[in-house]
Amino acid sequence: MDFMDAINYHQISIFLFQGIIVASLILLLFRLRTIMGLGLLFTSLGLFQFIQVFLASTLYFEISETLVISPGSSVLFSATLFAVLMTYIKEDAITTRRLIYALVVANLLLSFLLLSFRWNIEGAYSYNPFDISTEFFYTNVFVLFVGTAILFVDSILIIFLFEFISKYISSLFLRIFFTMTLVLSFDAVFFSLGSFWFFEDVMRILYSGLVSKVFMGIFYSILFSIYLKYFEKETYQSSYLSFKDVYHSLTYKQKFEVAEKAIQLSENRYHTLTNLVPVGIFITKADGKTSFVNPKWCSISGLSQEEASYDGWLKAVHPEDRKKLKKGWYDAAGKGENSQAEYRFLSEDGTVTWVLGQAIPEYNDEQEIIGYVGTITDITEIKLYELELSRLKEKAEESDRLKSAFLANMSHEIRTPMNGIMGLAELLKEPKLTGDEQQLYLDLIEESGARMLNIIKDIIDISKIEADQVKLYHTQVNINDQTEYLYQFFTPETDSKNIKLSLNNGLSDDEATVHTDKEKFNAILTNLVKNAIKYTNKGAIDFGYQLKDNHLEFYVKDTGIGISKDRQKAIFDRFVQADIEDRYALEGAGIGLSIAKAYVEMLDGEIWVESKKNKGSTFYFTIPYDTE
Repeated sequence: MDFMDAINYHQISIFLFQGIIVASLILLLFRLRTIMGLGLLFTSLGLFQFIQVFLASTLYFEISETLVISPGSSVLFSATLFAVLMTYIKEDAITTRRLIYALVVANLLLSFLLLSFRWNIEGAYSYNPFDISTEFFYTNVFVLFVGTAILFVDSILIIFLFEFISKYISSLFLRIFFTMTLVLSFDAVFFSLGSFWFFEDVMRILYSGLVSKVFMGIFYSILFSIYLKYFEKETYQSSYLSFKDVYHSLTYKQKFEVAEKAIQLSENRYHTLTNLVPVGIFITKADGKTSFVNPKWCSISGLSQEEASYDGWLKAVHPEDRKKLKKGWYDAAGKGENSQAEYRFLSEDGTVTWVLGQAIPEYNDEQEIIGYVGTITDITEIKLYELELSRLKEKAEESDRLKSAFLANMSHEIRTPMNGIMGLAELLKEPKLTGDEQQLYLDLIEESGARMLNIIKDIIDISKIEADQVKLYHTQVNINDQTEYLYQFFTPETDSKNIKLSLNNGLSDDEATVHTDKEKFNAILTNLVKNAIKYTNKGAIDFGYQLKDNHLEFYVKDTGIGISKDRQKAIFDRFVQADIEDRYALEGAGIGLSIAKAYVEMLDGEIWVESKKNKGSTFYFTIPYDTE
């Protein structure tokens, strides 16, 4: 016969029937507590104690060859512990404490009462008209007191286990099931070992107690959970204590489930707020290690909540800010101080996000720091605005400096030819001048006037550019004709300085016609060639162009004074010359290259320079090769 065949299912069904009756009675009386109070429930549990005290130490039923079950211990005692738990869940701690004390006192009184009856029987002749057995009064008193002590420990353990499990499990059934399974297992082990340690078959009793009580624990967990879910639903009340009072065992006055509901509501509100606020929120432990970040923090940093834990958030910080930020944060955390810092997050795609991070300590009731709560705010736009303001400020200051230099330079530039004209005009008044002298003075006056006209023209051009008043007039222009004209125009000037001027056109005349602004093109090339002649005292000047892809690339190469690398970008700015200290800088307004740059950009081209100090320069610019 196998194990399953050896089980007495008839006895098991009787035990289950007894469990249903006991549970129904407890639940009915508990349900009627609002009308009749808890007195009847306390009385019934006391009656259960009387029966279970007798049965637990005297009567066991054999279920199989290895299992024996005490209805008092498995059915009644387990139900009593469930009644304690349900009272704790639905009533306040004071009521639960009263119930525990009542059960312990009832057990003690019954134990002493049975002991006194035993003394009666042993000390005198008894009259027994109905011939009823007196074996009941020979119950092992030691077992009764062990059971009483374990009952008290079980009741306290129920409360602490339920509170602890409730922190991590939300399901009411699972909380009840795990709590009672652990408590009943504890009870089975210690009651069996404490009461039957001298029995030869103590292990059988221990094994039987574990199996039967765990089985009844599951059975009662189902019945009591169904009741609590469908017949004793929670109702929300706004009058509850703080979070710490819920887990302060046997001292708080508020109902456990109501407080739990309030906590859940607070947590829901907290999570809703952290999900909605437009700033990143983070929470750390007392040592500064991150334990929580909200979705907005993740969005700003580019990290997930898991990646941000502990020191993981530092991975998102810009490498240049990481070391300083980490030191500042842990210094502040170590001192328990508020923290504030501006730093950058660097995403995987290279995007930089500026944030303002702030954190304050969080204290417990003993004013001990238990962690930090902080926020990060995206201030990228503000930082970019600040940087732009700084750049504009520097640019404005530089512009003011350059304009001041320009005005001083222009004053000199205009005064120089004007003084020459005025002085030569006075000399022409001399009556004794020869014809050659008069012609020389007239030539010098003409040269000074031309110089004056060029200066005025440059001023007018740059003023139009600054005011955005320059208009383009595109026509069909033969580039070769324009370069040949400029070559012929500047040859006398280069010859006079003993400089070789050469031209290199990259296209035939048939291919050299493009659609562009003739005046602007001539102004660009003229300014570059004039600039080359101005700063070249010996050697050669070469200019020309070549076709590259869909644009024409022009160049003007000289062997002049050159430009230092740190000045090569500045020379295209308004009123800046290659070397403001150089004597040649005093012979021009310093706006020719800026005019050329402005015109090149208007023609959808680019301009740049390659140069070495004292070794000459090569200026390049492009215009589209548009033949239509």
